[in-house]
Amino acid sequence: MNENTNGGKDSVPGAKAQANGNNNHKHNGTCNGSHNGNHDSEIALEAIDGLGISLPRVSGGTVVRGGGLDTLQDLKELDEHGPSFIEPFEPTERLTGDLEQYQRIEKAIHDLLDAFNVNWKDPNYTDTPKRVAKAYMEFWANGYGRQAEDEVTVFPNSSGSGDLVLVKDMKFYSLCSHHLAPFTGYGAIAYIANETLLGLSKLGRILDIYARRFQLQERIGAQTADKLMELLNPRGVMVVLYDVEHLCMSSRGVKLHEASTTTVATRGIFKNEAQLRSEVMSLIKS
Repeated sequence: MNENTNGGKDSVPGAKAQANGNNNHKHNGTCNGSHNGNHDSEIALEAIDGLGISLPRVSGGTVVRGGGLDTLQDLKELDEHGPSFIEPFEPTERLTGDLEQYQRIEKAIHDLLDAFNVNWKDPNYTDTPKRVAKAYMEFWANGYGRQAEDEVTVFPNSSGSGDLVLVKDMKFYSLCSHHLAPFTGYGAIAYIANETLLGLSKLGRILDIYARRFQLQERIGAQTADKLMELLNPRGVMVVLYDVEHLCMSSRGVKLHEASTTTVATRGIFKNEAQLRSEVMSLIKS
């Protein structure tokens, strides 16, 4: 569910705690050769390490998507706990972290540049396929090899339930799954605590995990909100992605150079409490 909400200054019942990120950001709206054969995984990982690539050593997980949603009992349960951005297709993307995947990416970039008939004697191109393959695996798509459960710390909530926690101005980077063009902006995450709290820096960590994939802005917000509901079982979660610039929009087609995009994903109490949503939006803008 996407929702743009203009905030007022009404108070939030029980909103005792607010944690802000970098508040210096001004929201002005302007940010917007293939490898054959089988290799032993241990040997492959050593080879990757030799290339200087830092890859997460994380086993894969299971995500409920698409047809898996029929395990939920009814629409009410789906509305309260299920993803609002429903994937009609099974997500099959994986970051294996092995040498074969690295070489396949390297060859794909080589073939792309070769289609433009680049001069491979030019030193500016010689190692470009290697550099790009490394960047995809280490930075741009590393979210596929990470699981939020392995990177977060949960604490008991000793201050009592009903407190509002907000972290804002978290810069994120992602790649549009439609054109593989970059988009970047800021994220704010608010939740009403129940019995557990999350380390504040880990809110940005979860956002980064889902952003560092081939993505849609709406999907990043929905996946982040869903994971927080799963990990914390809070009274509600609100994820706002704002001042987001999509280069696939600003650099091609109608060239909307100054356009920025805002999306809002809400869960739990935030779905029905307009005053609470407005308060969060006003805090983000302050």
